[in-house]
Amino acid sequence: MIRVGVSTFDWDRLAELGVRGGIGNSEDIYVAMLEAINDRGGINGRQLELYPIAYLPVGATEADEACLKFTEDHEVFVVVGGALGDTVLCMTELHETAVIMVGGMTEDRKARAKAPYVTVSNESVERADAFVDLMDELGLLEGKTIGVTGSLDVGAADYDFTMEALRNAGYDPIDGLTGNNDGDLGATARDAEVVYEIFRTSGVDVTISTTGVPLEIANAIDAGYETDQWLLLTSMTGRALNDAGVELSYLDGAYSANLTPIGTTGQEAMADDPVVAACIDDIEERTGRTVSYALDIEVSSLGQAIAACSLAAILEAGLTNAGPVLTNETFQAGLEAIGPIDLAGYPDGNLGPGDLSASSGFEATRFDADSGAWDLVG
Repeated sequence: MIRVGVSTFDWDRLAELGVRGGIGNSEDIYVAMLEAINDRGGINGRQLELYPIAYLPVGATEADEACLKFTEDHEVFVVVGGALGDTVLCMTELHETAVIMVGGMTEDRKARAKAPYVTVSNESVERADAFVDLMDELGLLEGKTIGVTGSLDVGAADYDFTMEALRNAGYDPIDGLTGNNDGDLGATARDAEVVYEIFRTSGVDVTISTTGVPLEIANAIDAGYETDQWLLLTSMTGRALNDAGVELSYLDGAYSANLTPIGTTGQEAMADDPVVAACIDDIEERTGRTVSYALDIEVSSLGQAIAACSLAAILEAGLTNAGPVLTNETFQAGLEAIGPIDLAGYPDGNLGPGDLSASSGFEATRFDADSGAWDLVG
């Protein structure tokens, strides 16, 4: 047996706290895609033994508890799914356990990892650089006073890299990082009020959000904050914004950068991609769920579905390449030997020596309040 931890976020409990993202829990989706590997005969004659844990993605408490269950209680070889900020280091550094994650890779986390560390998307610094380049090309930054918001609750890496990318491009952004409130939404709102008052007095006319959390926009509205232009490092779906109490007109004309078509007017066309279609068909058959390509449904599982299929594909290829003697060293070599790989919904999949972030290729998008979707720009 190969023991595999399945790490997912408990979005339903988060919604009970008042933070609704238009996203449903996905543990069964991840489990289904990994069980499909077993149905194909497993890996080099060995079956995967799965240990799923869903935890509240607020603060580090439950994330750290999940890490200890994976690594000490279950002694898994690899963890697949999502990790909250630096808590990935609990697995890769402290317990030398391999991970294959949706995102969040940074140079520091890579350097500190003592076990294979893979992400289906790209490194955070690549995302920040691409975002600033795109926004600059669109003429949205030159001559502007730029304020950048971020939260230690969500993870400061995207914030730090965005600030660095702006400075490298010749801009002098105004700091808007809020403290780690460990799930205290009231404290987060009070922090936001202070940030937005600083932005007002500084004459900020372009505001960049790095969190991807609709609650941040809701806090801006509650603080009475207005800005000429919002730029979002991570796009927020119209459904998620509605659920957070955000009037969509507030963000009309905002710009973002998207790695996948999720949340954009290109989402429904994903049904025509044979890799995506095979992924969704398999999930629906195995779970009994309906995974919709539509933009206007109340709770969407499409993003988690393509992530689950892509992570499972990387896991299967890496373990197969590692051969019958499975160690961190053979698994690392197996992952680096993958090369180009078709990943559902993620462009230009490729893994190789020194680069275990699989995807790249961002596109600029603009939010249309009437449709509640992001339109592809250009």
